[in-house]
Amino acid sequence: MYGIDAPESKQAFGQKAKQALTTAIATKIVTVIDHGTDIYGRMLGTIWLDGYDINASMVDSGYAWVYRFEDNAIVPGYIKYESAAQKEAKGLWADTNPVPPWQWRQANEKPRKVKEKK
Repeated sequence: MYGIDAPESKQAFGQKAKQALTTAIATKIVTVIDHGTDIYGRMLGTIWLDGYDINASMVDSGYAWVYRFEDNAIVPGYIKYESAAQKEAKGLWADTNPVPPWQWRQANEKPRKVKEKK
């Protein structure tokens, strides 16, 4: 998902984040705005449902961090949602020391192959 980074499935809050997304969009007709692909070849998109930005909703609910590693991928509005979720201890922010997924991946996963651009 574009502009956000959710916990991995084996990580704390990973299954809850997956369930939150599933509950929000399963069996519904959504619009996905395509923002290209990441370095692994996966599509990056913003999911919209009935006028609501689901990516923003994931951050606002405390089930994802704002992705901050590419300037053009930072969605400024998402930062305020992340700050509010953190202040209100929503979702993963209820944990006293939540581990961002990029740190968790670095410590727990094997390196992935980067897809070469043609």
